Amino acid sequence: MSGPADCIGIIGGMSPQSTVTYYQTIVRLHHEAMGSHDYPRVLIGSIPFQPISDACHDGDWETVRQLVQAEGDALVAGGADFLLIAANTIHKVLPDLRLSRPLLTIYDAVAVAAEEGDFSRLGLAGTRFTMADGFYQEALEARGLGVVLPTDEDQNTIHRIIYEELVLGTVTGPSREAFSAIGGRLVEAGAEAVLLACTELELLTREGSLGVPVLDTTLAHARAAWEQATGRTEYPLLAGSGTR
Repeated sequence: MSGPADCIGIIGGMSPQSTVTYYQTIVRLHHEAMGSHDYPRVLIGSIPFQPISDACHDGDWETVRQLVQAEGDALVAGGADFLLIAANTIHKVLPDLRLSRPLLTIYDAVAVAAEEGDFSRLGLAGTRFTMADGFYQEALEARGLGVVLPTDEDQNTIHRIIYEELVLGTVTGPSREAFSAIGGRLVEAGAEAVLLACTELELLTREGSLGVPVLDTTLAHARAAWEQATGRTEYPLLAGSGTR
């Protein structure tokens, strides 16, 4: 690493399970690459999950935006050089944010990881908002990726597993088997890999393979943040005066 690393500002807490993984991954990647503990400075703003979850389910995206904006502003005040939102669903409010530092999106981290994995068509698995509201699919397609959506029934199953189990850190055998079966159906429908487009879904892969190729957004985004901060890779950060 030549020169000081940039300070990473993580807008997290949505849920805390994945925020912990982001921090641990950044530190681990640095230690594996450098053999030292001089990892980049990381600031974490943890938004309480309950008001975020309530607002999403009520369709109150303005409250979501306000919470994210306030946390982003606090991280900038604390010295963050660039920001990231450690949650897929919350990327829905990107166009309405007005941040004074650049932001590294999950979309761009996924695009790089998909190219490295030689994946051009992804099965989209996440919260119901991520799968059904169109914003995430449009963002991936704008980056040249094809998207396969689960059936309505499978979307309901994934959403339930996330909100009733994974955000609490709970992983059950039946839910893991159900998600693995959904992944198989997505591959049968033409997906080359299943995109874990909820940052908690990576909990389902810790016990081993799900039997289908996966692309983990949590790992991809955390790795992108580390690479950006240390100057190893330059990602297309969104300008701080607003987002596209």
